[in-house]
Amino acid sequence: MRVFDDVSSVDPALRGAILTVGNFDGVHLGHQRILRTARALAKVSSAAVIAMTFEPHPIVLLRPQEAPARLTPWEEKVSQLTKAGADAVVRLKTDWPLLSLSAEDFVREILVKRIHPSYIVEGPNFGFGRGRQGNTDTLRHLSPKGGYQVHVVEPYHLSLNDEQIVVSSTVVRRCLESGEVAKAAACLGRPYTLIGKVVPGAGAGKKLGYPTINLDVGEQLVPAEGVYGGIAELPDLHATAAVSIGHRPTLGGTSLVVEAFVLDESADWYGQTVRLCFLDFVRTQRKFESREALTDQIAKDIETVRRIAAARTPR
Repeated sequence: MRVFDDVSSVDPALRGAILTVGNFDGVHLGHQRILRTARALAKVSSAAVIAMTFEPHPIVLLRPQEAPARLTPWEEKVSQLTKAGADAVVRLKTDWPLLSLSAEDFVREILVKRIHPSYIVEGPNFGFGRGRQGNTDTLRHLSPKGGYQVHVVEPYHLSLNDEQIVVSSTVVRRCLESGEVAKAAACLGRPYTLIGKVVPGAGAGKKLGYPTINLDVGEQLVPAEGVYGGIAELPDLHATAAVSIGHRPTLGGTSLVVEAFVLDESADWYGQTVRLCFLDFVRTQRKFESREALTDQIAKDIETVRRIAAARTPR
């Protein structure tokens, strides 16, 4: 995998690549279908596949109050794009000069002049250029001058609890915000994963007999408050974890905390980067009458988490 921090730094040897452009937040099943199609086209012509993405999301500049929380930090996005089929990732710095380009100028100056793709592969709702004035019809209209062909990939439809949905980053966020992490995983094709460094906590879990690791996950979207079954991943560890997201109402907490009790493992993980993969929802957060009642519930939660993890372990 090759990563280019600016379109001007793209290796000229990649000219003629199969190109796809988008935000790719989450790299969900719809994105994966686009990359899979690009990969198939690349195989025929022995070309590379380039995924071009914007950092940050354009809405951060255009309407910051509406900017969505990130599903995938940059390094995770690159990793998932690679797994989906990209040979190279180009990071376009989102700034006002870029956002001010007309659709035609974006195609001519950014796509054709720098990469000269043989194919541009997009979903039907792709929009680009100033005010998102460009779409797939625009790409087709400009293709004779640009020397590329356009391939439009149909959206990914999924049946969730007898409801037909079109997979999108917005749908994934909606699932996570309501605590439906299993549905989010169905849209992503993998469990949703929070990535962050272990930071010092209040030590409340340790006092209850269940020491937890606290994570700083930055700008990444945190699922709804609740208790979840999950997996904690470190370079040398892959273990079942009970994940709690909430304000610790029984213990008098005031700030939102993301913490995990790693089952059957104990070590000093301060400062290390941990991946918390969410498997399923266990229960809502609530205030218990006593610490003893909370401790009893935690024990029950852990047994539930064990069953969740066991049900997903290949036999």
